[in-house]
Order: sequence, then C-alpha cells, then structure tokens
Amino acid sequence: MPDAGERLPVVIRALGVRDLPGLLRMRHGGVRLDLPETLLGAYTPLKGVAQSRWLPPRRGRVRTYVALAGGAPAAFVQTRDRSGGYKWDLLHLGAATGSPGAADRRVDLWTALLDYTTAAAGRRGIQRLYAKLPGGGDAGAAFRAAGYTRYGEQAIYLLHGRPGDGAPGAVPADDGGLALRPQAPGDAWALHQLYTWTTPKPVQYAEAHTSNRWDLAAPAPFGTRGRGAGEWGFIAERGHEIVLYCRVGRQGRRSRLEFVFDPQRGELLGPTIGAVLRWLAPGPGERVYCAVREFQAELAGVLETRGFEPLGGQELLVRYTTVSLRARGRQGWPVLEKVRVGVPAPLAGVSGVERGVGGGLVGDSTLAGDRAPH
Repeated sequence: MPDAGERLPVVIRALGVRDLPGLLRMRHGGVRLDLPETLLGAYTPLKGVAQSRWLPPRRGRVRTYVALAGGAPAAFVQTRDRSGGYKWDLLHLGAATGSPGAADRRVDLWTALLDYTTAAAGRRGIQRLYAKLPGGGDAGAAFRAAGYTRYGEQAIYLLHGRPGDGAPGAVPADDGGLALRPQAPGDAWALHQLYTWTTPKPVQYAEAHTSNRWDLAAPAPFGTRGRGAGEWGFIAERGHEIVLYCRVGRQGRRSRLEFVFDPQRGELLGPTIGAVLRWLAPGPGERVYCAVREFQAELAGVLETRGFEPLGGQELLVRYTTVSLRARGRQGWPVLEKVRVGVPAPLAGVSGVERGVGGGLVGDSTLAGDRAPH
C-alpha cells in the first residue's frame, strides 16, 4: 500500500462489468440519498445497476461512475435521470472500507466523483443535479467542496401498518364532510399555481418545476390500491380553488405521501390524512412515508397525531452545470459571460479533473472516459 504522502493516480469512469465485484464490496460503505424515494422501491446500488442494464427504465436511467485508485474501485456515485429531462437525482455515494487510509481519502474521492458527474451531466444537456442528504459528515463535506448549494430541508416520517378492518374504498372520503376528488388531467396548471403560492421563492428557483411536474403519468384505478406500483392524486377544494393536494405513490408494501396545501387551510390536513390512510389501509409489515418541508410545520404535528414517527431530517442540495462569470466591459460595466454547458464552475478552463486525493494523493480523472456501458 502507498504511504500517506505517496501520489496515487485516481481514474474516474463509468461503471463497467469488471467493476461489479468492487461495487459489491463498497455498497455498505457510504450513504443512501433521495429519501423517501429510494426507500419506496427498496433501492440498492446493485438493483440500480440491474434496472439500468437489463430492465426497462421506469423512472429514469440509472448511471454509475466509479473512482479507481491503483486500479481498484475505491468509491462510486450513482444518479438517476429525472422524468421530464434536464435534471438528475443523486441516489448513492459509496466508498471502500477497511483499507488503510480509506476514511481519510473518502471526502476527496467523493468530491472528485461529484465534479466528474457534474461535467458528465453538462455534456448531456443536464442543467441541474439534486441531492437529498441525510446528516452531514464526510458526504456533506464532499458536496460543499463540489459546489452544491443548500436550498431547503425536510423531515421524513414513517407509519408502520397495523391490522385493518375492511377493504380500501374507491376514493378517500372523510366522515366529517371533507370531500376529496381524484386528480384530473386538467388540474396540472391549478396545482402548479397552488405550489407557487405556498412555496418560498428560493425553493421554487432551485426546483424549477413546470406544470408537467403535477401530471400523473399512468394513474392507477381509484377502485383499488393494488399491491404493485401505482400513483394517485387527491384534491380538496374550497369554492373553485384547489387548497390541498395529496399525491400517493405505492410500490409493493411501501407508500409515500406528498402534500401541497394552503397554510390557511391547515384544518383540512387531519381529515385528509385520515381519509387517505383508511383508503390505503396499510396492514402489518407495510410502511407509509411522508416528507415534510421546512415551511410545512403544521403537517408534522398532524402526522404525529396520526401515528407517524420521525425518522430524521435531510438537506436539499442543488448543483448547476453552468455558471456566469463577471468581467469588466470597456465602459466599466459588468458583463456576464456564460461558461460552456458541461463545464462545472470549479473546472472552468481546466482540460481534465485534477484534484488532490487524501494527503497529497493526486486524482487524474479522465473526463472523456465514458466508454464503458452505463
């Protein structure tokens, strides 16, 4: 093994078949991102590779990039294309464990991987990369060094299913008079307006949602929740305006709730959650997740009264693949000059990725090395 001060070349490239044994060894040495989505489908790095290579993509292509130190896999990052284009979600950061100096080099390896991923995304026309990071630690340090910006936070809540009494209904309805209706194809624009009215501007700028964000690609029948994958939307209205939206996703025995609501109509949250849970009727062994944004404090309290337990919080991070540079014009006025798409800000003007890795070790990453199938 090289000494701490010895220079060790690090090559970053797309995962190849010969790297799979190394991926197996690294799968427990990192952090899972993008909760609760990766919990919903019981995601693992190996499952992501399998779905990308041999199964039809359902929620976007999974890409895996690996960093090799001394010819052996030392760290990896995995991303998924978001439906709608122009965005990637980061799913997992992994690293080798047990080898001398592995922990000391992990932050630098991850930083180099994240820089490489930004450049790879930019070459494909991707404009933004997103990460949901539970906790900080080494992963947080790597994201900061790689130029990611925090734009919010959220807490994850979990409800464990219990024996139910009766089959789920056709559409959730509350005994107290609340009427929820199924989401219709023409609701996308009104739902986007509700999001615009209730979400802080910095979050809107970072997420850059369009009305298509609220479309249901293949809504399942409301008469049955099924046991496979499905997605449904439920709407509460007052007058002719939508004031609350609940989106339910389900895969197998796991479900996810997502809420957008008018904070002045917080009294509707309790009846809505109760109605949706009666409709889902989660039995023993089933799990229901819900993410609560930092500006949805009232939702957290209602979830807890309904039996949800907090799992922890996570930071919401974004990385842009282009950056504007300020330069002085002839008359002294600032001139904005846009860097070519695909070159992340820290790498502008550099013909490759060269980053120190762990106490003087040198990263020699080949940006043009997307030759392996991924």
